Amino acid sequence: MTGFTVTDHAHMARALRLAEKGAYATRPNPMVGCVIAHGDEVVGEGWHERAVERARGATAYVTLEPCAHTGRTGPCSEALIEAGVARVVAAMRDPFPQVDGAGFAKLQAAGIAVSSGLMEARACALNRGFLSRVEQGVRTCRMLTDPRC
Repeated sequence: MTGFTVTDHAHMARALRLAEKGAYATRPNPMVGCVIAHGDEVVGEGWHERAVERARGATAYVTLEPCAHTGRTGPCSEALIEAGVARVVAAMRDPFPQVDGAGFAKLQAAGIAVSSGLMEARACALNRGFLSRVEQGVRTCRMLTDPRC
């Protein structure tokens, strides 16, 4: 996908670096990072849920489509809506059946602009184990059977 700015690339690169901090600790779930920014100014970032009041009207850069279901935490899409972000830029869509497009749909229904595909190959490489498990429908891990995941 085209139309992304240099700033978009810089923030997504940071979100991907943050996501890497979850290596070996998130399985069976994916590694996800997020940067919330007003233009060049980063107002919040993390790789786990964190309330950021200054997020209102900002852009959230996420490495994976925000979830739309309750697992170990509440839906990330709801947290972004409640935070009042104006735009979400995602590296990739989440193929997990409970998310797959539903996170983007929730955000768009709330009037939030959504773009995806920025640095997608890097995000896919980062989560190749998660993607493989989802694509193969591996049910031995709790991911598809445990509502806390």
